[in-house]
Amino acid sequence: MPLATNRLSGNVFFRCVEDSNDAIMLTDAAGILTYVNPAWSQIYGFSKGEAVGKTPGILHSGQQNPDFYKAMWARIRNPKYGNWKGELVNKTKEGVLVPVLLTITPFLSETGEEISGYMGIASDLSYHRELEAKVAHQDRLASIGLLASGLAHEIGTPMGVIRGRAEFLMMKSPDPT
Repeated sequence: MPLATNRLSGNVFFRCVEDSNDAIMLTDAAGILTYVNPAWSQIYGFSKGEAVGKTPGILHSGQQNPDFYKAMWARIRNPKYGNWKGELVNKTKEGVLVPVLLTITPFLSETGEEISGYMGIASDLSYHRELEAKVAHQDRLASIGLLASGLAHEIGTPMGVIRGRAEFLMMKSPDPT
């Protein structure tokens, strides 16, 4: 059954954006922030009032160079693609680096003829990066354990032979007393 009215669908879409766990921002065609959802404010530390009217450049961390952003915007503006999705590192108001998976999509005016603005959706990858670091650390520890067990075997085998021969010689030698 289709949604009963546009009013209902508009409210549902707004609630979905407001309640999303992903950071969502909207800009006008010039790239000025016009909206950020609560998750965006929570992740980056800027209130809606501090963000609206600025550019997303307030999140630039310096981890990506200007050529990265030029290529990103060239892809977004290319009608063949019309969007961009990739990983980058943003910076919070407090200066904390946040790795994100970012998708930027232009949205059209009501006539559908020109770009009215852009929507960015960022998924925080911090937790995933922490898990990856833990797994890598555990892999290194497992490798060290494997190396140590192999080394112990390599040392233990010749030592066993030496000990066995020493015991044999002690049994063959006459008792000094």
